Amino acid sequence: MVRNIYIFFILIVALSLVSCQHKPAGSKKVQLTVSIVPQKFLVKFIAGDKYDIQAMLPPGSNHETYEPAPRDMEKISTSKLYFAIGALDFELTWLDRLKASNPGMKVINSSEGLQMLSGHNHENEAGEPSKNHGIDPHTWLSPACIKIQASNICKALSAIDSSNTSVYNENLKMFYHLADSVDQRIREKLAGSAEKSILIFHPALAYFCRDYNLTQISIEQDGKEPSPAFMAEIVKTAKEKGIKAIFISKEFDTRNAEAIAAEIHGKVVVFDPMAENWAENMVHLADLIASN
Repeated sequence: MVRNIYIFFILIVALSLVSCQHKPAGSKKVQLTVSIVPQKFLVKFIAGDKYDIQAMLPPGSNHETYEPAPRDMEKISTSKLYFAIGALDFELTWLDRLKASNPGMKVINSSEGLQMLSGHNHENEAGEPSKNHGIDPHTWLSPACIKIQASNICKALSAIDSSNTSVYNENLKMFYHLADSVDQRIREKLAGSAEKSILIFHPALAYFCRDYNLTQISIEQDGKEPSPAFMAEIVKTAKEKGIKAIFISKEFDTRNAEAIAAEIHGKVVVFDPMAENWAENMVHLADLIASN
């Protein structure tokens, strides 16, 4: 309870601090674009209300299948910066075209400097992680990773607005405190879950599991439905390990996961990797894992 209050206090103080940054009355805010809603939370935390921040991917959309409509392309026509996650499927397909539609827009890979992980639990014939759809782009689902992303965002903002560098740096420090507090809360909630295995439909928790000594077992492989043989192996493994829950991201259809859950006499647990309130969502995710 004390730590929850502490996290809330840090967030309120930080957002109050950054909200004090105002542009002159009547001036139009510079536009920034991010790929996903959780980044909006992060950029807002560091930048305050100085900018108009918009997310490219609409809430509820799947980053693997999303294709920007003409109205989406229009949204970035005046953006000064575009903050990419770096490995989202729609970014790999569309980012060059987004940049071409607005040559004056600088694209920032917020995951620069991170060690990218494979989300899948199998190897190809060469004994190496599959390179097709193999990288887990969900870097923000890790307090350690998002601190690096926050630093990259701070540097980019300082580069275009050096007069406010000290403000951005101070807000970055505030975010570090928040991320560290979230990390501590997660560790407390998962204290009894060391080396726990998580059965997940679409592999989205590689970074989270690495950070907290968990094992992610993915049902989907390289973006494809599992073969009957692999399905049988998954069911066998789940029964051997006493796994009774299948985790699935909110943007995916749960019907296949429910069919597998029936095989192991378990249940489907839905979580939202794209929730805007990053701090609250991370603690909630830890709650779900600890209780399932």
